[in-house]
Amino acid sequence: MRSEVRLAALIACLACLMSYSCAFATKPVDAPTEQIALSVSPSSAVIKVGGNATISLTVSSILTSQSVCFNEQGFPSSGFVLIFDPQCAALQDGIVKSQLTVEATPAAAPQNFTAYILATVANVTASAPLTITVIPAISPWIPWTGIVIFFLVIGAALFIKPRKSKSKGKMKES
Repeated sequence: MRSEVRLAALIACLACLMSYSCAFATKPVDAPTEQIALSVSPSSAVIKVGGNATISLTVSSILTSQSVCFNEQGFPSSGFVLIFDPQCAALQDGIVKSQLTVEATPAAAPQNFTAYILATVANVTASAPLTITVIPAISPWIPWTGIVIFFLVIGAALFIKPRKSKSKGKMKES
């Protein structure tokens, strides 16, 4: 009798799980499909400290009577200035185009990171990754050139001896 009760309880649990998962697996026909797509071009940028990069943003959505607002997530808290132009705009024919200018201020350290650009339409948010590589403003070969010149001058001073002048006459004593 105990095994029959256990088997019946197991079958009841399985039936309950099947009906629960099936209820959420199918989508009602009349449910709104809120879709939004965000593209970022280019998806990566190399910026010198003190320089900037312009990124093109395009949002397409079936929610044509709504507006789109852009934001970011994952940029360091200091060293960068971000300007969305425009920050928010109304969808026209289901599309909005914007530009993001990323400036690496002198406070930005050379680094590599991935941040996310966010586009929100009617409480639906899409995100796209943006990889930023910050390089020093001074080319890396410039300090090395100074070091090489320094050692060349020191080496020349050590190995090239000045010529002694030969006097052609004897000095007269007075």
